[in-house]
Amino acid sequence: MKRLISLAVAVMLITLLGVCRSRAYDEYNLTDLAACSSVKSDSNGKGGFVCAFSGNTVFSARLVPDFSAYNFSVGGRIRSVSQSGNYTYALVFDDAFTNKYSVYSLNLDNGNVSRNTFVDENFMTNSFSVTDNRIYYIKTDSLKSYVACRDFSSDKKSKITFSDNVNEVFNNNGKSYARLCDGSIYKLSQSSSTYVADTGELKNIYNAGINRVINKDGFIVSLSDNSRDYVSNATAENVSVSDGKIYSAVNYRLNLKTSQKTKSVSIPDRATAVVSYKNQCAVLLDNGTVQVFGSGDFEEKKTNGNEGSNDNHNSSKSDIQPNNSEYLFSDGIVYGIYSGETVADFKNKTSAENVYKADGTLTKSGKLKTGFTAVIDSKTYVIAVCGDVTGEGNVNSKDVTLLQKYLCDNAELDGAYLKAADFNLDGKVDNRDLVLISRQKN
Repeated sequence: MKRLISLAVAVMLITLLGVCRSRAYDEYNLTDLAACSSVKSDSNGKGGFVCAFSGNTVFSARLVPDFSAYNFSVGGRIRSVSQSGNYTYALVFDDAFTNKYSVYSLNLDNGNVSRNTFVDENFMTNSFSVTDNRIYYIKTDSLKSYVACRDFSSDKKSKITFSDNVNEVFNNNGKSYARLCDGSIYKLSQSSSTYVADTGELKNIYNAGINRVINKDGFIVSLSDNSRDYVSNATAENVSVSDGKIYSAVNYRLNLKTSQKTKSVSIPDRATAVVSYKNQCAVLLDNGTVQVFGSGDFEEKKTNGNEGSNDNHNSSKSDIQPNNSEYLFSDGIVYGIYSGETVADFKNKTSAENVYKADGTLTKSGKLKTGFTAVIDSKTYVIAVCGDVTGEGNVNSKDVTLLQKYLCDNAELDGAYLKAADFNLDGKVDNRDLVLISRQKN
């Protein structure tokens, strides 16, 4: 009887009309999604997507080339989500007595939700992938873990084994892959696999565009030819590759790296996710808003003392010229450096010959402070650490107080200390910087 129940449940295909309805978001307002503990991003041949879950609700959005966002709630316990093209999938544990699971599918084009159910037990539910109406997930036998495949149309089951344990199953551009514990990646079919790349042993990976993944060390690995690029000073979750361009968000700056140079644009909050599609890049910010950038937005930005404001507190009237170190250089000052970065970090990213304290003594370790100087390519630059307007190396209430006085014309800031006050790197020092600096805790 149990076997008959399992077979009957396994072949069920239910379109959830009137059972589970999705709800559209307000445009460019993804506060609930951004607040989820784990947001997944995927840039594929259909666009740039983000998805997540919280409680019994799935959240999903396409950010580029157009905007579409929905959420829906389920009756069971959500275990994980996955993106494949325009579809967001959720793996849900329905019933412990029958070991029934559901895979919900959300179409981002129209918000329709459908559902497949199956019965299985003793498998890993933290990762899965759906391709061609087949689900791939990880099971373990007496020897090692392997990939199980189940075809929803026919309920055909198959087993794909490897020389090492399987650590993760994921989807990239509509195809399913398995990553082994030794870092090797295999493309999956219904009953076989093909080796495609190596991302390094015990290195967590994230999707970084079509046929691209990135590991925690910053290496972007191709799933086509195993070639690799490198991006520094960025969290792996906030990197996306499209048409030979590498987009990466670092603190309050979005970088565009090509084979020639790195350009930059400021963003008003930290990034939760970065996705790209052709020549567009979208950033989901921590506050739930979305900003979309085109290639032209990354041209070198000029600031003007009266541009868009009567505020005379401008940090510089010269061009902001990003450099391949991913710091910014202007008027003999190097900035775009955030609190906590060390002398060793700075040397690795700039090839600086020496770093000196404000009093001129050589320093070889410790945190950078505003007012330090560095010799790079035989030129001396003054260091400005974002938010460190007092030159103490931390961002705290003293910096907030000094900046408040400056904005009220009750204190003076100039040079690197004024540049340090421009926390969001938009070329002006104003109340927005004051708010951002007040949020920092060191």
